[in-house]
Amino acid sequence: MGSDQEPARSGTSDLPDARQRRGADRSLNKTVMSIAFALLAWLVIGFFRDPPSSWMERYIVGLLAFCFAVPVILTRGYRKTLPALDRTPRRATVTGRRGYNTDPDPESEIGPYELLTVTLDINGTAVESTIADIVAPDSLDRFTVGSIWTVYAFEDPAALNKDADRTRVILTEAHDDVIRSGYDLGFYSLHDGPGPGSDLLLRRFANDRR
Repeated sequence: MGSDQEPARSGTSDLPDARQRRGADRSLNKTVMSIAFALLAWLVIGFFRDPPSSWMERYIVGLLAFCFAVPVILTRGYRKTLPALDRTPRRATVTGRRGYNTDPDPESEIGPYELLTVTLDINGTAVESTIADIVAPDSLDRFTVGSIWTVYAFEDPAALNKDADRTRVILTEAHDDVIRSGYDLGFYSLHDGPGPGSDLLLRRFANDRR
């Protein structure tokens, strides 16, 4: 079934898998929020201690708490429940690549990346879509035009993005050897260090059993 049957590349065992990456992300967020809460607690106590904290101390501590809390708050969307996913494996044929973030901000940690465009059959209709997984350069050469991969589609693509050009599908567990560096769902995106396995399939979807 095309290049989806290629063996895993050597060296992937040295990289963190999807569960390890997700665990590290959760630990980091918990640590950052703990620091922010500790700073806020110090700020409140500062009003009642004797002598009370100075305005300069309050400003510095408040600014630090804000800097720690904002990144976690802004990325809460990444951890929300995603729209229902149809876990029927479907054959998707690679048709090309599409570049994103081609002119990144010089101060941004996110560089240019590519997503793979595919065609697949959904209920007898040929559909054009894009693989949400950001395939790392280590594995990208396997996704030649015409190669076939197994994907999951969302039950209602419009529930994820209203823009028809931004519909997404997700590589199934059959391709856990593929090295990824995050995912791009349009509004919900995550850029991470490279590693095998799907960060996306560890997320919660609206039709998952509780």
